[in-house]
Amino acid sequence: MSGMKIGRLSGDDPMSLGPYRIIGRLGSGGMGRIYLARAAAPRLAAVKTLLAEGPVSDIDRRRFAREVALAQRVDSAFTARVLDADAGAGRPWMAIEYIPAPSLAELVRTAGQPPASAVRWIGAGVAAALVTLHGEGIVHRDIKPANVLLPLDGPRVIDFGISHAGDITRTGLTLGTIAFTSPEQARGGLSTAASDIYSLGSTLFHLAVGRPPYADDGDALRLLARVSRGELELSGLPRELDGLIRSCLAPAPGDRPQPADVLAQFKSGLVGLPVSDSGSRWLPPRWTALIEEYERQGLALRAGSGPGPHAHADADADAPTADQRTRPVAGPGPTRQYTRAHAGESAADRAAREARQAEEQAQERERERAAQERAARERERAAREHDRAERERAERLAQRDRLARDMAEMRAEQELAARERAERERDEARSRARATSAGNATGPTGAGGTGGAATGATRAATPAATPTPAKNPSSGGGGWILAFLAVVVLLIWQPWASDDSNSVSSTGGYSNTGISTPSYSYTPSSEPTPSDTDLAFRAVKTGDCVSSHDDGHGGWTDPAPRRVDCDAADAYNRVASAVSYTDGECDADADEETWTNVGEDDVVTTLCLTRKYAPGQCFIAEADGDGIGAASLQTVWGCGADTVPEGYRYVMQITRYEGKRPDGRAPDCRQYAGDLTRYTWWEVDGGTNVICANAV
Repeated sequence: MSGMKIGRLSGDDPMSLGPYRIIGRLGSGGMGRIYLARAAAPRLAAVKTLLAEGPVSDIDRRRFAREVALAQRVDSAFTARVLDADAGAGRPWMAIEYIPAPSLAELVRTAGQPPASAVRWIGAGVAAALVTLHGEGIVHRDIKPANVLLPLDGPRVIDFGISHAGDITRTGLTLGTIAFTSPEQARGGLSTAASDIYSLGSTLFHLAVGRPPYADDGDALRLLARVSRGELELSGLPRELDGLIRSCLAPAPGDRPQPADVLAQFKSGLVGLPVSDSGSRWLPPRWTALIEEYERQGLALRAGSGPGPHAHADADADAPTADQRTRPVAGPGPTRQYTRAHAGESAADRAAREARQAEEQAQERERERAAQERAARERERAAREHDRAERERAERLAQRDRLARDMAEMRAEQELAARERAERERDEARSRARATSAGNATGPTGAGGTGGAATGATRAATPAATPTPAKNPSSGGGGWILAFLAVVVLLIWQPWASDDSNSVSSTGGYSNTGISTPSYSYTPSSEPTPSDTDLAFRAVKTGDCVSSHDDGHGGWTDPAPRRVDCDAADAYNRVASAVSYTDGECDADADEETWTNVGEDDVVTTLCLTRKYAPGQCFIAEADGDGIGAASLQTVWGCGADTVPEGYRYVMQITRYEGKRPDGRAPDCRQYAGDLTRYTWWEVDGGTNVICANAV
């Protein structure tokens, strides 16, 4: 685990400054040197003093005294406080609160980018520090990732003499860092509060993307020209932070927001999220692990262990605010067993022993507190997952209920229409029967009259048949009897209502019901109902994020897409488009993966997914001779896995994700100057961005 970096003391370094005993060197610049020191009480300080081969000149002494006075005016929870100073000493010095925490630069370099919510939380702290500084008339002039330390209770802005009062007109870029300076500073103009806001925007862009907001080919002069012209290169900036950061990076100082407005914007972005001042709530685990390592080393230093005058010499001589990293110290000597024979230890030794014991107890309490916080975070995460699953389940049930209601309403409408049609046809048949009976009762009488009635009945039953000839009137009374019987049979049989005296079955056939009143029953054919998987696909909308991804074996990790917050660490894919009820086509040239579902009701849903890359994630790659071959970039693989799917050989870990260089040159995948790690890079997102990775 990495940690602090403390340089070795040399022959020209003092052993003490005022009441502070020097432990090691933190950094050195052109005008001063910064030491790590311990006071008589177990408290650490960063002590700054001037560099001078001979006596300190009056001009340098007055400048140093003015710097001390400016720093003492600042009182903010987000800055390092001045503890003590003596500008009139033979070697002037100023003791500043020492904060055992990594800088944002080191965190991004070693632990990758944090989520958007963490960027907002960090930005709010830095903006609050600028509100205090600018309220005192102080312009920092050098806001950058290396000048912001991050303990778990919130960021601290440090300056070590870089800041200057607004009425001290100093121009030039000798004290700044080109990639994080403002265009007016790069042109040699006056630094103002708006310059600090621009540098804040550049710093937050670096947090979110992992690089400064400019194309960089390694040439400092060309980079300076780009900065002076405001030629920004903002590809890869998360959509959630775009408006916030772009406003800070306005080329004209007058177009940038005021510090208080920036702070309000950052805080508004956190509305609705759980309230917590601890970084353990906002930061990813790899960040909190490095921060906690610094805390443990700080506790050890305050207890009296750690580097001394012979610490190693690898402090960065070019950056007073360089990341503070230390190598493991030599192991302790043999432990002396404490017995009553040593009860005569001196008061100083006893006090030191008791102090160590108290410090160990404090460390143990701190570890317990950290464990409790981690457990609470895990419970909170589990509760959120449970709530999300319950919400999705409720949505699926509600959608299924809506579909069921729609089907029931449609069936009811069909049954009602069928009943109305049956009633209408039955009424028409009865009307025809009554009309026929009435015609028989008033038909012609006398010779042939009875025969006419029989003929009329036959015509009603068989309208298209040839009329039956009339009976001979000489047949006598038997003809009347036969005619009467024929009328009775016709009235009972009712052949004209044959279509209505049969009930329509659900299969479309007919069944004779005799003389009973016609009845109607309707049972619709069974229609397919969408499954839970079908509904899960249709619930996905364009712009959603899902944790589902290629499983490396030609399939997906989930049977149905599992939606997550786009800021979540497991948001591996973003939905470029979601098309339901028709076949969709995805843009293969834009690296879109197609995920299609054919529902139980034959409805086709197509999701087009684009991979969300982030440093620290791993994927698999084939071998090409002794080198890296083709990669399955859509696959998310465990970085510590000891197996890969058949056909693959390497597990690759992403170290950088950034926009493609406009000139088409290969990216510089090195993590620091002199980095000899073998990296491989790929163009992604349709060729607009690149990722760097190394085999793990």
